[in-house]
Amino acid sequence: MSIDNARLYRLVDRQNRTLKMLASLSQVFSSILDLDELLGKIAVTIRALVTFDAFSILLLDVERRVLTHRFSQRYDQRLVLDNIPLGKGLTGAAATAREIVRVADTTSDPRYIASHPDMRSEIAVPLMVQDRVVGVMDLESERVGYFTEDHARLLALLAPQIASSVENARLYEALAQREQSLEQDLGAARNLQSVLLLREPPDIEGLEIAIRLKPAREITGDVYDVFQHGDDYTIFTFGDVSGKGAAAALYGAMVSGLLRTISYRLRRPAELLKLLNKVLRERKVEARYVTLTVLVWDRNRRRFVIANAGGNPPLICRNGEIIKPKVGGVPAGLLDNREYEEWTFDAASRDLLVLYSDGITEQPNEQGDEYGRHNLVHAMLKLCGKEPEIVADSILSDLAKFTGATPMHDDQTMIVMRVR
Repeated sequence: MSIDNARLYRLVDRQNRTLKMLASLSQVFSSILDLDELLGKIAVTIRALVTFDAFSILLLDVERRVLTHRFSQRYDQRLVLDNIPLGKGLTGAAATAREIVRVADTTSDPRYIASHPDMRSEIAVPLMVQDRVVGVMDLESERVGYFTEDHARLLALLAPQIASSVENARLYEALAQREQSLEQDLGAARNLQSVLLLREPPDIEGLEIAIRLKPAREITGDVYDVFQHGDDYTIFTFGDVSGKGAAAALYGAMVSGLLRTISYRLRRPAELLKLLNKVLRERKVEARYVTLTVLVWDRNRRRFVIANAGGNPPLICRNGEIIKPKVGGVPAGLLDNREYEEWTFDAASRDLLVLYSDGITEQPNEQGDEYGRHNLVHAMLKLCGKEPEIVADSILSDLAKFTGATPMHDDQTMIVMRVR
């Protein structure tokens, strides 16, 4: 009875130590997200529990139906091995049968694939997550009949923890690769957009101009451009595409291309918006439209003619007073058969015009209050007699002071013009 109790105590003690080890290893494995680092850690851990002469972890490629060698080690040397078709070899058999395959003498088993010379016994353990095989852990020894039932039980206990950690690390690796690919695509889009959008203002007779653009993301959905008709007429377009991100930027690029094409045929801003709306409706993109303000500068008559398709009309400062043009309209690309009104403004020397995006007036601060048009007007009143460069930088500085640590809500774009 005493001997039997001692044996039972030893068995319970071994089980307790095994459970503690499994809990510890689970924490260690789950904390490692780099797949190569994780597989190396698994190899070191397994070798401390079960001595082996060769160790491999193969991951299942479902589409190709093969087990790919992701990590292989003989003693302390890393090896690169060929992939194994599903169902072939001892590892393929373990993956197909979803159970441990233990072979005492590999020379007598026709399924054995001699990936390592001089190996005589092998044990292949399927790695499964929610009844789904994700890979196989394979151990080999130079001794015949080395791997025992105890080894098989221990590895069977470790396998679920290893499988879960490997799957998490593999998903993390796949996500990181997709993010890197997306970053590269966004970088290419950003470079292209930097060419399409004006950064330096053109030289327009009769006007001083400053342009500022601060994208909230890698690429912007704001659109603006300047088109010149000889020396007498200049068309300014300024707007914002619905939505954000790459889709908004692509739609904005299409709008810019269409404007560049049709602006040379028309000098009336209302007619230009009407034609743009018609073309966008013909190329209908679900839930996409553009708010756009168009200004035509007539140098000879020294006046602006303005039409608006749902955008923010410019704010005009003259002699310390703010003029707010009352001109509106439906965004282009939203509804069929739209007509647009025009507003004519006879310019005077040193008149200041500011075109601004919603990202400026709708930017919140840490308390959730928006900067608003009233703050923009207040800032303009202090800057009426200043050069456009100073005006643009001062407004953005005032906005940044108001915002504090709150991240940008939307693209912040501004064109500031002063009449010479």
